[in-house]
Amino acid sequence: MNPQQVDGSASSVRSQIPATYSANYVQDYRSIPEETRQLLSEFGLLSDFLDLDSDSDLSDVPSDDGILDDDAFLHGVMQSPVQGERFVRPAEGIPRTPLKSALLADPHVQFVMTLRPRPPKVSPYFPKPLIDPDSCLPFPSIDAPTFGLVQEQLAHDPFRLLIATIFLNRTRGGVALPVLFRVFDHFPTVDDMSTASFSKLVSMIHSLGFQNERAKKCINLAQTWLARPPKKGSRYRRLHYPRKTDGEDVGREECIGDDDTRVAWEIAHLPGVGPYSLDSWRIFCRDELRGLAKDWKGNGAASADFVPEWKSVLPQDKELRAYLTWMWLKEGWIWDRHTGERKRASEKMMRAARRGGVAHEQDGNFVLETSPVKKVANGLTAWS
Repeated sequence: MNPQQVDGSASSVRSQIPATYSANYVQDYRSIPEETRQLLSEFGLLSDFLDLDSDSDLSDVPSDDGILDDDAFLHGVMQSPVQGERFVRPAEGIPRTPLKSALLADPHVQFVMTLRPRPPKVSPYFPKPLIDPDSCLPFPSIDAPTFGLVQEQLAHDPFRLLIATIFLNRTRGGVALPVLFRVFDHFPTVDDMSTASFSKLVSMIHSLGFQNERAKKCINLAQTWLARPPKKGSRYRRLHYPRKTDGEDVGREECIGDDDTRVAWEIAHLPGVGPYSLDSWRIFCRDELRGLAKDWKGNGAASADFVPEWKSVLPQDKELRAYLTWMWLKEGWIWDRHTGERKRASEKMMRAARRGGVAHEQDGNFVLETSPVKKVANGLTAWS
């Protein structure tokens, strides 16, 4: 805007304020009084003042859209200029709101609109964590007798194992397991759970959330277990498990035998049994139910070429994936949870697996760090 384009009146200036006022300066041009002009001329300053884009200070000219109303101001975004400091015009599209109260107090004090810098969210003095803690799990040595899942403890009690999966669904183990074992103490058998007081059970598991749904599933599971207990040779459909379209060729109430090649499962008719429960039961209980081995590890297998059920499971649960990664490493394999494929682990990886440590997820697979942990100068933990 050139000085000759402005007549000095407020109405003329108001008509030239753009719609994107918040991204621009608003200026009111006033003529220099004749006395001031003569004084500046005597000191040789007149040309300096006339070279400026504007011959007046910023004023509180109201805009047509009410942008300068009292409730439209963001206090604290205006800063007084520091002598000798150079200010840069803000980029187009970035809101800059003048402080009206300051302008009204002294219209001859120039204000420059700037944004205060925000403090950094992360301290620059400490390094960023190398691994997201939420994606990590403790990884015991492959020489350890157990991985640490509650399913390992309940492998020979499939009813309790299924109840545990109902408690662990959407709930951390540290929260769910103490409540789970109190419930087991109060309702020690399937008969006790089938006749449990709904309100009593709800009150016991209230801290876990979804207490009404969980209680209903537990009681219905026990009642159905007593009426139609899981047994070898009786399989039922579970739609889209473990793959999409699985179970579509099995009737809703149909029970098929082991000689049928269609996909179905011995516990799929039980209420409250979803993919997590099925994965857990297949890994830890199915071989024993079918009489193929004494446990899920293949001990006491009827034949030398027996393949445990856990080797064909591709679970979605993070802890079950970590467990199967650990189980495959015990046999010297690196396992891909997406495809079930595996490759031989290097000697370096096997040394790390025997040492144990922490595993973290990469693209859904758990990867065991192969370097020992050490402490760095600032007290944090880093991988060497």
